[in-house]
Amino acid sequence: MAPQRSPRIGLSPLDHRGLARWIIGLSPLAHPPWPGVGFGPTLRADLSAVAQLESAQLRAPSIDGLRGAAAVAVVAFHCFEAVAIPARVRALWLASPLGVLVNGPGAVHLFFVLSGYVLSLALLRDPGVARYYVRRAFRIQPPYMAAVLFAWLLSGLYAPSGRESVAGMPLVHVPATRLPLALAFPSMAFGQLPVGWSLYVEMAMSIVFPLWLALARRVHPLALVALGIGLVGLRDARLHFLVFTLDFALGAALYLERERWTRWLGGLGPVAWALWALSALALIQAPYALAWQTVGRAELVRGHDPLVVLCMGAGSGMLVATALHARGVARFFSRPAAQLLGRISYSLYLVHFPLLAALLSLLGARVPAALGVPFFALVLALSLGVAWLGFRAVEEPSIRAGRALIRAARRPTRESRPPRSEA
Repeated sequence: MAPQRSPRIGLSPLDHRGLARWIIGLSPLAHPPWPGVGFGPTLRADLSAVAQLESAQLRAPSIDGLRGAAAVAVVAFHCFEAVAIPARVRALWLASPLGVLVNGPGAVHLFFVLSGYVLSLALLRDPGVARYYVRRAFRIQPPYMAAVLFAWLLSGLYAPSGRESVAGMPLVHVPATRLPLALAFPSMAFGQLPVGWSLYVEMAMSIVFPLWLALARRVHPLALVALGIGLVGLRDARLHFLVFTLDFALGAALYLERERWTRWLGGLGPVAWALWALSALALIQAPYALAWQTVGRAELVRGHDPLVVLCMGAGSGMLVATALHARGVARFFSRPAAQLLGRISYSLYLVHFPLLAALLSLLGARVPAALGVPFFALVLALSLGVAWLGFRAVEEPSIRAGRALIRAARRPTRESRPPRSEA
């Protein structure tokens, strides 16, 4: 019988072997530690009912537009670091309201909150956990592998120069013998793809997210938020991705309590919405503002301390709520240009750093301050072009392949079909 349908941004690369050992020991997904929190028959029935009620609901288009804006902020962040600006001026800029334009770490927290929202939607629309894992693997892994190979091939052009870094950015060309391990699971790929640290977090959090969502539904979304707050101080390098549980929990809470959020925020006027959005941006900027005397990002380099995660996570959650419930903001991020940017945002995030490193290797020095904006425009234009090609050549085919695999698994095999009656 056929089965029923139901930023280089301050984080060290995590050890692949440690991850493998952790995955092998991840028995709670298969054997829940307390009754009623696993994906057993009762919860599957609950989720199926929710999926039927929400089958007609589509993902809010403003979510994709907001993701595209976050990807551009990460590009701006890395370009900003390549510009020749005195350290004190750089710190003051990052701590000012203008710093939100180049707040790459805040943009990554925004990615994580958006992922929590979208993953909740996906799991409740189709509660099949195996199908969820297939979709996530095909969504993240093939583009990551393509980006690592792209960065490796591109770095081969400047590797003979002998320079290890330029403008404070590493010029890495890993030996070919290390590529298989670098490609095995999302990571910084031994420095070949510095932005890959956040993909590690995405993939690892995707593994445990069904359990987190079960906790949020069976107890309360605030229980998951409280767990996320409790984990922000985690210092075990093997499980450091759990520090970002708060971001995913806030995204899940925004989805699970969306009707309540609509009631709370639906009546806000323009002035109240402006204050809400400004408060969100202030929270995202707070870690920089509190340390403006230093280089501005020093506290982030030390590993996302609890204050950074709390401030940037809360601010990102408020921004997502704004994009979902503030009509003017939702319309802005739902425009065709914003939607296109959102569709290619993953590829943009992946390819911009290798292109930036290649350009800096040609310059051999930091970009003069007077040329900072034109340089950013050049990097963004090149990255958008390559990202569009990556989206069409890698992302779309890999997503289709995942869907095809799921459809193939749903088809009954010839042996399982009931025999024809001989009448």
